[in-house]
Amino acid sequence: MYDEPDTFIGQRVRQIRARRGISQQVLADRSGLSRSVIAKYEAGLRPVDSRRTLLALAQALGCTLGDLTGSDDRIDPSTSAFHRTVPAIETALWTQGNLTDTRPPRTLDELSKAVEDASRLRHAGDYAALGPLLSDLLTDAYRLADGGSAQAWDLLATAAYGVSSALRQRGYDALAWTAVQESERAAAHADSLAPLAAAQYLKSQILTARPGALTAALMVANGTADRLTPDASTRGELETVGMARLQAGFTKTLAGGDAQPHLDEAAELAGRLSDSQPGRSTARNRTFGPANVALWQLSSAIERREPAVALRIAETLDPGNLPSGVRHAQFFVEVGRAHAMKRDHRAALHALLRGEHAAPQHVRGLAPVRELVGAMLREARRDLATGELGKLAKRVGVVPV
Repeated sequence: MYDEPDTFIGQRVRQIRARRGISQQVLADRSGLSRSVIAKYEAGLRPVDSRRTLLALAQALGCTLGDLTGSDDRIDPSTSAFHRTVPAIETALWTQGNLTDTRPPRTLDELSKAVEDASRLRHAGDYAALGPLLSDLLTDAYRLADGGSAQAWDLLATAAYGVSSALRQRGYDALAWTAVQESERAAAHADSLAPLAAAQYLKSQILTARPGALTAALMVANGTADRLTPDASTRGELETVGMARLQAGFTKTLAGGDAQPHLDEAAELAGRLSDSQPGRSTARNRTFGPANVALWQLSSAIERREPAVALRIAETLDPGNLPSGVRHAQFFVEVGRAHAMKRDHRAALHALLRGEHAAPQHVRGLAPVRELVGAMLREARRDLATGELGKLAKRVGVVPV
């Protein structure tokens, strides 16, 4: 066993439950879980490795997912540059770009390139480089859109979407919601349905992190996909509507339903990409395609706690077909979770290390990774705990550096 204390979700469950003055049995009754399972979570004998279980516990305790996962710890020093810029991003959103700024304004072409550069950093998971760019990017986008063309509004919609996505990944859900509302508002002035589909997809993602909001999250994603699919024709439109369909499927899984019809429809949209035209909108989701559909199938299998099914899907999926960065990392994280469910900790560690290599800032900030590494650490033999697993535990913030 590792000698230093670690942190895990069950500890926070126990602390919040004690502050609420309720017993394990009352929590079990409220969450639909068994008392024995809750006891194992609190003792660190079993990791909380399901989003559905997290939501049930958070709703029963009357807290947020962040309260349970510790997502507000801002653990990784390498992303401190992002966190320092959040107040400026917040100000840009609250003022809609109407703030003191003596920089020369960017042209539409310059802004388009800046939006593309920011998107590339976000997909790579380089939040430290991305964060300092976002407040100026938003400010310029607001100023060009004010009384401007449909192209300017399209750029604002894409910029605000990227800001919202980055904020959500770093644990700022409330501010991410503000940003995605701005993206949705701007999308109404654009001449493509792609920015609207992208904004609705992200709204659904944010809602899935709120206890009690799964019905709303499913309604947003499913309604968007149903409404926009018939008119989707350009590459960007197919990509963004396809992501909304994937989100509908995953939300259905979280709600305990069958995701397969949604995944099948997403696969059909992915099959149309090769014959589509690029379109004029800057709203894209280049991660969407057949390989990404398979990745979401893998994630759904993990959420259903079917590790053997997940690993069979993983065998059919070449990670080289996924975009480098965050999506590449997600593949290895999900494979690691599947191996951990089968209690193959060496294989799980190997997969997590590959995921960390693909997008270190992103993976080190993931609550499921911290929970999994902590659980593995508590069960590991000393040679494993003092080697790569112990080093990874320090990098993800499970134990003190």
